[in-house]
Amino acid sequence: MFREKLKIWLDSEYVDENIKEELKSIEKFENEIEDRFYKDLEFGTGGMRGKIGAGTNRMNKHTVAKATQGISNYLNEKYTNENIGVAIAYDSRHMSLEFAKDTACVFAANNINVYLFESLRPTPELSFAVRYFNCKAGVVITASHNPPEYNGYKVYDEFGGQVVEDADLIIKYINETNLNNIKYSDCENNEKIKIIGEDVDKAYTDKIKSLSLLSDKVDKNIKIVYTPLHGTGNKPVRRVLKEMGFENVYVVKEQENPDPNFSTVKSPNPEEISSFEMAIKKAAELNADIIIGTDPDCDRVGLVVKNYENEFVALNGNQTGALLLNYVLQALNEKDKLKNSAVIKTIVTSELGRDIATKYNAETFDTLTGFKYIAEMMQSFEDNKDYNFVFGYEESYGYLSGTFVRDKDAVIASMLICEMTAYYKFNNKSLLDVLDEIYKEHGFYKEETISLTFGGVSGQNKMKSIMEFFRENKINSLAGKSIPCIYDYKLGIVSNLVDGKTEKLNYPKSDVLKFCFENGSWLVLRPSGTEPKLKVYLSIKEETESKTIETLEKAKDEIVSIIERIQYNTI
Repeated sequence: MFREKLKIWLDSEYVDENIKEELKSIEKFENEIEDRFYKDLEFGTGGMRGKIGAGTNRMNKHTVAKATQGISNYLNEKYTNENIGVAIAYDSRHMSLEFAKDTACVFAANNINVYLFESLRPTPELSFAVRYFNCKAGVVITASHNPPEYNGYKVYDEFGGQVVEDADLIIKYINETNLNNIKYSDCENNEKIKIIGEDVDKAYTDKIKSLSLLSDKVDKNIKIVYTPLHGTGNKPVRRVLKEMGFENVYVVKEQENPDPNFSTVKSPNPEEISSFEMAIKKAAELNADIIIGTDPDCDRVGLVVKNYENEFVALNGNQTGALLLNYVLQALNEKDKLKNSAVIKTIVTSELGRDIATKYNAETFDTLTGFKYIAEMMQSFEDNKDYNFVFGYEESYGYLSGTFVRDKDAVIASMLICEMTAYYKFNNKSLLDVLDEIYKEHGFYKEETISLTFGGVSGQNKMKSIMEFFRENKINSLAGKSIPCIYDYKLGIVSNLVDGKTEKLNYPKSDVLKFCFENGSWLVLRPSGTEPKLKVYLSIKEETESKTIETLEKAKDEIVSIIERIQYNTI
């Protein structure tokens, strides 16, 4: 079957000759052929993402064009006789510009108006542009913080969020598209393609500045070290901070410019402390207050602060989210602007956020993993006019305030992080001081995410077997803690292991299992939608830090041991 697909590509008059040459070079390697052709790139929680190269399971001009043609057919069918516009942005990765142009050319050939950014831009600015131009869709070429050999293709709806409701329909249109029925047009001097830039940048920047909660009781002289990790964040983040009056912003020069190889880091991921090595060195020399780092498409931001020994330590996404949420709600409460307020978080995000929101009489809502579900709920609030969205976040370093963007936004979050640091410093507090106060008030929470890699076809099958095992053999305790209920988001039920009863869940179907412990702690198992990984999320709450760490380590060891035994059929 794989060789048949290979032959179709080699024989097709529509396949680029350079891609054919690449395929000819692997003809003798069965495993390589299988990996490239055993499936088409799929849309997961973050869209279509994969290694750059030839084949149906790779990012290349033909898989990008096929996706774009399918989306074009969907748009022209859904919005018959309407003026359809699509915004396109791209990041600093290999082939991002080329894929963006390929996407623009196919849309234009299908009589769709294109708004293409003149150069690389953050993913959240694409979300803003969709709404700014009243587009029916948006596309951003990015693979977020994946390794250099990856790229991706995210699709946005008319509200500026990643597609949720019509995702299956779009996939159907894409699957019905063949290499020989893709329409192309010349990108040069094409009247259907409009190049956009500074006007959108200014409008986006002004909107972000309007979110500021600063009072006159702040210390804008704080020292901020910033690294864009070779991505798209450098100009927009520094522009917003400068216009907000933060003059002491020091960029890590070695990581300032776009670099598709991300040559100074093992991974361009602010979730990993190794990505901050250069920034920490610079911050120590400057005696900086904080370090912020954004990922390549600038939708996630990491925060590093000084501890009580004057050493720089990284906060995780739940900790940064708790600080931001606490700051936003406190400031809005002081301004008497918290009427019918809503906070949205994902099911794998710490319950600490709910505790903080409850203190300020704000309602907390949970969604499945993926910021697209947060965006979808934001739109429902707007449609029903029942809640006012104030903050949304997820444990994987994604945060959002305001409603003019419908995706996690590291430009917005960077501004809010800097101004809350300035506010607390004026009041003789560090961010760790504030975090400690939050823990003392609400209980000590500690979280950890483990990513277990399962590559290729066999890896996919192993992940399925692991999830099936846990569905059929419901564990009722872990780390000495009983598990009274299990949420199965694939079957759409919650099982009470005490009385044996089940209830229906009002969530979209997703292959996720959540085990809730007796004391409010929990464990989640979720195969990634964009990577060959099984994600294991742990959130533990105890009365003391030492007890929390102890329970977390026990739970982690036990669950990994169970998964290994399932994997090697020894259980």
